[in-house]
Amino acid sequence: MGKRSDRRIFRRRRQRAGFVLLVSLAVVVVGAIMFSSLRPVTNLSAASAETGPVQRVDAPAVDRAPEAVAQVEAAEVRSEEQKAAVEEEKVAEEERAAGEEKAQAQSSGGGDEAEKAQSEPEQATGPPPIPKPATNDLWMDIPALGLNDNYIANDESMAAMDAGAIKLPSSAFPWQDDANTYIAAHRLGYPGTASDHQFYNLPNLALGDKIYLYDENLTVYTYEVTGFKEVLPNETYVTAPQPGRDMISLQTCIEDYGDYWTMGPNWYVRYVVEADRVSVDPA
Repeated sequence: MGKRSDRRIFRRRRQRAGFVLLVSLAVVVVGAIMFSSLRPVTNLSAASAETGPVQRVDAPAVDRAPEAVAQVEAAEVRSEEQKAAVEEEKVAEEERAAGEEKAQAQSSGGGDEAEKAQSEPEQATGPPPIPKPATNDLWMDIPALGLNDNYIANDESMAAMDAGAIKLPSSAFPWQDDANTYIAAHRLGYPGTASDHQFYNLPNLALGDKIYLYDENLTVYTYEVTGFKEVLPNETYVTAPQPGRDMISLQTCIEDYGDYWTMGPNWYVRYVVEADRVSVDPA
């Protein structure tokens, strides 16, 4: 019994020892396998040395980063301004080109154009002023009526008109601008005076007939008949100046409208001949 018990104990111990040994071998094998799958730290350094330096990841480029809203708006404004500047420059270039073409066209016009351009400033200054005489005396020639060297008094009194033709003092003289020199005379007048039948044939004047006035300086004012009027004695508008016209008006009496040859006794209507100045010839 004692020996059998000892053998059993020994067998159990041997089984236990074999189991422990088997487990230990299994642990060693598993550890070796796991250890062999891992690289030593020294191998990592070696691998790093073999493959070169570590590649760094580039930081995002700043110039590709999204712009702030204010910067975008400012850029748009600058873009619009640049477009406007380009358009203005284009327009200015076109204007310069047009000016050069015009200048070339004018220069190719020849000497006549150049002379015309030079004469324009002289024309803009206008004619020289008419020399004013020392007195208001006037004389009149109307070749179509046979009147020559008729004196015109600057007096509207009846006594002056009985002696000859008169100029209304309220009207301007021919050497003044925009003058309507208003002259009146009798149809029949008085024998022995210049008024005798002085304007008897005034209704016979026709368009284009010449009338001449002279002043003390012997300046000659030439007029051409341009129109006729028949008015009542109170229609004094015919004596007023007409802007832009240098003219004279000749007035006499007629019996009625359209009745030029009944010599009174009523003389209801005034017959007026208007003439515009065509030249001035200083002595």
